[in-house]
Amino acid sequence: MTDLQPKPILVKTRVKGILMNDSQAILHEVVESSKKFCETVGLQKNLITQIIETDNDWALILKVDALLEVAAKEILRKHLHVTLANGIENNKVREEFIDALPLNGRTSVLRLLEAAGCPEVHLRFIEAARKVRNAYAHNVRNLNVSLIELIKRLDRKLLERLSLLQEPADEMFARREKNAKLLRVEIVLLSLRFLCFAYDEAIKPAK
Repeated sequence: MTDLQPKPILVKTRVKGILMNDSQAILHEVVESSKKFCETVGLQKNLITQIIETDNDWALILKVDALLEVAAKEILRKHLHVTLANGIENNKVREEFIDALPLNGRTSVLRLLEAAGCPEVHLRFIEAARKVRNAYAHNVRNLNVSLIELIKRLDRKLLERLSLLQEPADEMFARREKNAKLLRVEIVLLSLRFLCFAYDEAIKPAK
């Protein structure tokens, strides 16, 4: 893999003749990369917009988790190559192998990405999102439970992995309980950052 560190805040950049500040520039790049990724792998180009507009936390986290899994496996498709005795790689078998891999666990997509040097911030986020997704998907009683309440029930440490704004734990929970949309926005932004990483690693043409 190349350029393994998450993208830093960009310096002021001109986009379509407009001078953008740091946060606008990085957001523009990440959103555009995510659109290109979705379009290239056969997903709707505006999928991330649809996810943002999802009505409830349950549906949002299931959609985010599914998108993260697609992106993670696409990276493996690009970089996982195995041949023996000067043989020719069987792409069909490789595709079936990757498709069958679980996202998490000792023999999983995330372990392979970890071995390949994927930044820990991405791995921790995807793992945390999957834990919350499983809590929603495997217990219908959680259907109308908010993200922040579900995290409090599961493991309070998950919030640190799902948040962009880092602060003392009590303040983190208090801020997101007061503003229910904040955590949703953070999860979407972290998802966009990983999609940008996946685009760079698996799809973006080499210079």
